[in-house]
Amino acid sequence: MKDPIRSYLLGQLYAEVCERDRLAVDARFKAIYDKTRELYWTISRFLRRGAKLVGWRGERQKAPPSWMLVDESIVCGAVRGRVLIDVTPTYRSDIGTGIQRVVRQVTEAAIGSGEGFPVMIVDGRLCFHSKGAGRPIPLDIRSGDTLLLLDAGWLYVSEYRSIIDLIYASGGRIVACLYDLFPVAYAAAFPATLRNGFRRWFEDIVLSCDGVAAISHCVATEFEQYCQERNLARKQGQRIGVWTLGADFTEAETANPTARVRMIGDSSRFFFLSVGTLAPNKGQALSLAAFERLWARGIDVAFVIVGRPGWNTAALERRLREHVEHGRRLFWLSDASDAELRYLYRSARAVICASYAEGFGLPLIEAAHAGAPVIASDIEIFHEVGGDSITYFNMLDPESLGERIVETLALERRGSPLPLLSWKQSTQALLRLLENDAHQNPAASPPEPCSRAHE
Repeated sequence: MKDPIRSYLLGQLYAEVCERDRLAVDARFKAIYDKTRELYWTISRFLRRGAKLVGWRGERQKAPPSWMLVDESIVCGAVRGRVLIDVTPTYRSDIGTGIQRVVRQVTEAAIGSGEGFPVMIVDGRLCFHSKGAGRPIPLDIRSGDTLLLLDAGWLYVSEYRSIIDLIYASGGRIVACLYDLFPVAYAAAFPATLRNGFRRWFEDIVLSCDGVAAISHCVATEFEQYCQERNLARKQGQRIGVWTLGADFTEAETANPTARVRMIGDSSRFFFLSVGTLAPNKGQALSLAAFERLWARGIDVAFVIVGRPGWNTAALERRLREHVEHGRRLFWLSDASDAELRYLYRSARAVICASYAEGFGLPLIEAAHAGAPVIASDIEIFHEVGGDSITYFNMLDPESLGERIVETLALERRGSPLPLLSWKQSTQALLRLLENDAHQNPAASPPEPCSRAHE
């Protein structure tokens, strides 16, 4: 890990430690809380076991969203190998993360083309939701089926082993989508539960798949290097390919904006936008520092952050909520709708992507689709996605970011002419990758070189 990233992470972690000390509770109260929580989990386990004994299935009562519904003709009538798209984590808890946005868009496009459909784990079995059925229907696995692990499966890794064994025993194959390796490559930035879950998912599941579909050449390269450096055993013949994410907005996402975002957009004050879950690697704290320096210089601009709370950001969250500029020149929307996000993209003076590491950088192409300029960290993945069409600043340098912001204010607002794929086109590229087994042979044709900032 290079020194700038190490220094930045240490600063963020120190802020988190101070925040936890500030919120420390009385030891006696904590002991009562811990005992109460233990009792809750004990009773919950007892009730779940009792429910299974009497044949009740609580999970099956969950009503799926419309984009998960599929005609049974697609499921039963396919004459060739089917593509089963795992959406288990999103089915159980869709909180609107970037990965879940990908899952929704790809699944809708695959259903629309009739070339794939969503499946989820319910009571230890793969099931699907039919438009005419009130409950999930168990799926019979066929020879030639492909299970696409598209979702954040590391949240429920223990449930996948039996599913994977069944797929292989039935003559199917498995391809895992790889968004990044951050929980193992930048372990200090993640809580232990997420880090350990991802490591298990990566080593027990991803390495045992027939193929890996990376969302960028940088991710593909890092995957290869990570496995080689640690001498990790992969399934014999495992191949890795690359597909590109898409960007478009549905009719619902272009609806009239709400009052709170109209207030931001209608102001005479220019605003800059940051999109992404609050997380150390996203650099929101760095961006805020840059704007604080601009405000101190009398530069009247606003900063809008759209993103749900993530991990190791309690100190940043409090800093945003209690900031003297909160509600005036600083806005944090933790629950923005797609329609609000679309409006902010179209109204922002520029979109700021301050990450020190990314798997792809979906806001870059969403911004380009909405006609917004982009100011991004000078890291390899952003060059892969944005090329010469976006503006770069020195990674983790608030002064450099501030300079680019001031320069942007003096220029005409002009979006990035990036080569854009719709989600339909992106999904077709992924499906062709699966259909043609177009994953490259790593030994014969390695991915393009990509630097790794944590080395």
